Amino acid sequence: MDTMDYYDGPFDPHFELARLSRSSLARLGREYMFFNHLHDRSVMPIVLNRFGMEARTALAVDEWRGSSPVYGRRLRDTLKIKGKGISAIFKTMQNDVGAPHHFLDFQFELVNETRGYFWAERCGPYECVNTASGGDPGLIKELCHDMEDTTFPSTTMAVNPKAYCLPVHRPPLPAGHSGPPCKWEVSIKDEHQTLRATDICRTVALSKAARFAFPYVPELLHEGMEDYSGPFKPDYELDDLSHAALVRLCKEFTLDVHLLIRACMISIATRWGEATMKEVAREEWLAAAPVYVARIRKTLRMEGDDLGAILKMLQVDPAFPHDYVDFGCRLVDARQAYFWINQCAAVSRGEAGGWLTLLADAPSPGFEATLEAVNPRARCRPADPARIGPEASRAVYAWEITIDEGAQPRDRSRITQPVWVEQLLGFTHRSPRNG
Repeated sequence: MDTMDYYDGPFDPHFELARLSRSSLARLGREYMFFNHLHDRSVMPIVLNRFGMEARTALAVDEWRGSSPVYGRRLRDTLKIKGKGISAIFKTMQNDVGAPHHFLDFQFELVNETRGYFWAERCGPYECVNTASGGDPGLIKELCHDMEDTTFPSTTMAVNPKAYCLPVHRPPLPAGHSGPPCKWEVSIKDEHQTLRATDICRTVALSKAARFAFPYVPELLHEGMEDYSGPFKPDYELDDLSHAALVRLCKEFTLDVHLLIRACMISIATRWGEATMKEVAREEWLAAAPVYVARIRKTLRMEGDDLGAILKMLQVDPAFPHDYVDFGCRLVDARQAYFWINQCAAVSRGEAGGWLTLLADAPSPGFEATLEAVNPRARCRPADPARIGPEASRAVYAWEITIDEGAQPRDRSRITQPVWVEQLLGFTHRSPRNG
């Protein structure tokens, strides 16, 4: 099979992630991991402005404890990570969407299977909060203490209920500190008390998303690791994996972030109601789309702002995990295009969660934020699948997409966060150590 390093050619209605090369999939995988951080940087200011700092902290803990044990299990299954020792914990953390590679640059020391250390050579979340707040010690404590004291143990205990995580040091940092901003010890001891699964975690675990199995991807290129069942690699990069493993993992990353957003929205709905949840979800999508769309388009060199460019972006949008969301695209001409979602697990009865709850919204669905991030004059409206053609015969939702040259771009200034948008748009992944 011929693969391509970039999606810089014409729109292909039959495009699949498997068409991308190993190096391209590794780059895209890092962006899909980074998408999770953009979710947090988008939703947390909204919650802070509406409900205050205590609510924001509680939400961060809810979404992490409600999703990471679920998607952590999925990650281990996807990469065939066996065992319950420290090496299995560290392998899982190396592939956790909560730790985007290079941005949250975790390093690891495996002492033995009952003790090890990890630290952040660079902590992008800390840098964002520290810069945006002017070094406010209260906000730094919220991130590095109030949130991490619960979330890190939740991650380690999901692999082994007797594994615990304690800080060696972390911010706020003393004057003159040099070296990593934080360092943590992970140990496995019988006396450690297990954290109980939360109600949100149990709800997320029962979803079709949590139990979804991706179709088998055959290994065609036979280069790289087909899974992570072998020894722990302290210098692990996505580039170490084979083509088929990267296809599976890129799809998994998008589903993992969906599960995390799902847990987040369950928490919001439980605390403040379904209507508020949908308001926050829509506002968050509007805030995040300009950043993640720009970054992914740059990664895959997808230029232009025509309808073909919009459909290409929808084909790789991490908000629509491939296979779990079965979608189709049709480019009619320069003035008209269609996007639809077929009957699938994501839209089965009682399943839609997270941002996908906005698909049925009128007059436009939440993903219009993605279209406008490519072209601010792009608009979409519900369409009759029968008008599209036989390829949309199984469609549950369908939309017509147009570009209205006479439309004025919508004013989104009230939801932008100029400080962090500039930081996150400007972040560049380094060249992989093993690439």
